Amino acid sequence: MSKKKIAYIQFPGSNTENETKNILQKHGMLPFGHFWNDTSELLNDFDGFIILGGFSFEDRSRSGIIASLEPVVNELKKQALLGKPVLGICNGAQILVESGLVPGNKEFDTLVSLTDNKRMVGGRIIGTGYFNKWCYIKPCENAKSAFIKKDGKPMRVPIAHAEGRFLFNDELEAKILKNNLITYKYCDSKGNLSDDFPTNPNGSLHSAAALSNPTGNVMAIMPHPERTLKNEADDFFESMKNYVESDSPFSYKALNFKSKKINIQKFKKPSKGSELLISTIIADNEAASVEKCIHSLGVEAKVKKYVHFEIDTNEGFDIDKVVSTDVLFNPSKEYIAKTKEELGVYWFLVRNKDDIVGQSLAQTLRDRFDFSDLKSIKRGVVWEVKINSHSTKKDVDLILNSHIFSNPISQECHEY
Repeated sequence: MSKKKIAYIQFPGSNTENETKNILQKHGMLPFGHFWNDTSELLNDFDGFIILGGFSFEDRSRSGIIASLEPVVNELKKQALLGKPVLGICNGAQILVESGLVPGNKEFDTLVSLTDNKRMVGGRIIGTGYFNKWCYIKPCENAKSAFIKKDGKPMRVPIAHAEGRFLFNDELEAKILKNNLITYKYCDSKGNLSDDFPTNPNGSLHSAAALSNPTGNVMAIMPHPERTLKNEADDFFESMKNYVESDSPFSYKALNFKSKKINIQKFKKPSKGSELLISTIIADNEAASVEKCIHSLGVEAKVKKYVHFEIDTNEGFDIDKVVSTDVLFNPSKEYIAKTKEELGVYWFLVRNKDDIVGQSLAQTLRDRFDFSDLKSIKRGVVWEVKINSHSTKKDVDLILNSHIFSNPISQECHEY
């Protein structure tokens, strides 16, 4: 039998290509690099695919979102319908989630979020942000997946991410559990589960480390099985090899779940407290990348980004005292700005529903500067979009429904 060919998909900012190449060769598969801008038709020649980890497009706007809107991902959807395995590792998992390939309803809607890490012990947050360590994951017994060995044991694998917490709403959660779409869970060395850190390193719902589509040929996994050193993930890649070599009949099945249409509400500006809009003196590469992505959707627009703070305080508190600490922004390269009403210009405020960053900033200001009158801080981003067309309403809908600004599961978006 000839060796099966696996393409590893590389975006600007992808990494671990050497580790992926080595592990595929070790398990008897032939790896080939495929760049995001290579001809998509070339993917027809491969038997399976891995989307690499890393920081595609520098995680601008949100991890995985820009890559998920690239044409190569549309081709991967076609290949998945044919039954070919598609594995997304870390940033690759974020791309699969943003593109809707996981968990995969008929329209490939964005149904799930991979959001900010939240390390918890006893219901209390003890850490947030980027985290890397070796952890254990175990395959879920009833899950159907091209990447699970029957009776597989816990594996020791590394993680390295800042946004790895699987999040889904209550209605979809019931579907995910009913269809056994959680394929791997974080556990301890003996396979025991816990919601607490360090067993669950990022606060992921149901200790989910990996999520699959209903037919099991597409999977998003946050840990890095390709980085293991002592054959810890052999079961994982042996299962992939067995799947691509199998002649078993395949019938694609989509998740029976309809996403809700985005409904943008007008932002209610606080009657008390203060607002700050922060702009940058230096070139804003993130806004430039989002602008280029919007152009690729067929909309001519100029994009600018502001950081937004809503600060709630007791009456009489001097907000300038908070500004003077330099905790909220760096005055060497940032400044307080204002929006300007202009024809054809729209503003959208995006905030995480679980605003860990805002909570952390408020706690820092209270603890380090004794601002006891500071009640809360909410941090978000305001996107300014100037559209150059005669169909601005249609273009705005196209932009918002691409989710380039916000993930509807973990974030809220308001007209500002």
